[in-house]
Amino acid sequence: MTVMDEDHLSRGIPSTIIVQLMGGLGNQLFQYAVGRSIAKMNNFSLKLDLSWFRYHPRWFKYHPYRPYSLNHFATLKDIASLAEVAELRGLTWVHLKEKLLHKVHVDRPYSKQTMIRERIVDFDPEILQISSGAYLSGYWQSEKYFKDIEEIIRKEFTVITPPDPENIKIANEIRETEGVCIHVRRGDYISDPTANQNLGVCSLDYYYRSIDYIMSRVEKPHFYIFSDDPDWSQQHITIDAPTTYIRNNSSDKNYEDLRLMTYCKHFIIANSSFSWWGAWLSSNRQKLVVAPVRWFNGAHYNDDDRLPKEWIRL
Repeated sequence: MTVMDEDHLSRGIPSTIIVQLMGGLGNQLFQYAVGRSIAKMNNFSLKLDLSWFRYHPRWFKYHPYRPYSLNHFATLKDIASLAEVAELRGLTWVHLKEKLLHKVHVDRPYSKQTMIRERIVDFDPEILQISSGAYLSGYWQSEKYFKDIEEIIRKEFTVITPPDPENIKIANEIRETEGVCIHVRRGDYISDPTANQNLGVCSLDYYYRSIDYIMSRVEKPHFYIFSDDPDWSQQHITIDAPTTYIRNNSSDKNYEDLRLMTYCKHFIIANSSFSWWGAWLSSNRQKLVVAPVRWFNGAHYNDDDRLPKEWIRL
């Protein structure tokens, strides 16, 4: 046992999982889900660190403002204190002294750490071996992290904020049709050089091939197009079928768009965690979900971990 481990045991690691929430709504849902899963399997409490939203620079030219949005869902809502975050992140004076003395080894197994940063973007099963309190920082974008508690996640990811009249009207229209959700993600995927290089935007060819795929299999589809750039979408995506461009919700009401997405019966998603959740949370057992064959531009990523096996990749 290392000096670090002995010291933690002497102080007593709290039976708590703290998860750092950051980024847009889709990222927040993945982060909550992995924390909820690990807390549930260990019978631990789950707390949320919201500090990213206090310090995230709204003026940063590449990234739009991202609000904390889980307060609109039926999730657990215990917020971690600064002291609790400092303890598990290793920011107390004792931890800092140990770091200076080179007693902390970042390559140790997750089970031997309390501050855990995501190492890879693919599924990492080691994170599910945690059996003591820990702070999780990352994106954790795979259903494999929370598949064992799927019903809990679906229940807690129900939007509880009442919809306004316009969204009620749209929701009723979607329910009455063979609704197909199309999500077009542009925004920082265009403006941010790093995001553009690593992710890039889905091509018009992808969208039209996906539309053809859906129209060959779905009778009387009605397409509902969601986008952070609705003007571009309306100018460039024309479908020979009933089409509605959703543009009534601001970024502060991202949960409203997500709720509307889940009412659709089929999906054409972007390489975006937001539309991933729209498709995953749909209760339609016969849904068709079309996703891009490559989520990232790099060939060394394993998208099999990211997409459920029954989804179609084009």
